[in-house]
Amino acid sequence: MRQMMFSDAKSQLQSAEILPGRRYYKDGAVIICELLKKGSISDDTYYGLVDADIRDKLLKTNVFAMHVDSREITFQSTVMKRFCEENSALWS
Repeated sequence: MRQMMFSDAKSQLQSAEILPGRRYYKDGAVIICELLKKGSISDDTYYGLVDADIRDKLLKTNVFAMHVDSREITFQSTVMKRFCEENSALWS
């Protein structure tokens, strides 16, 4: 069951082109590293980390979520967070 869920998370990262060697890897890795360190980041921090043309694309990928009420960015799911934690070498 866990492997299947992690496989889905990896597929989402592939579709989002955030895995190493893909189009949005550098931007995605910066965000993932910040989220792994802090748990969530403010939308202002998020906007400062990535270029305007990329930030909306990344939010639409179901890897990250923007919580409008708190203006915080988090991982879209606990499974995505766990996958990124357990594969932290991908993001450094």
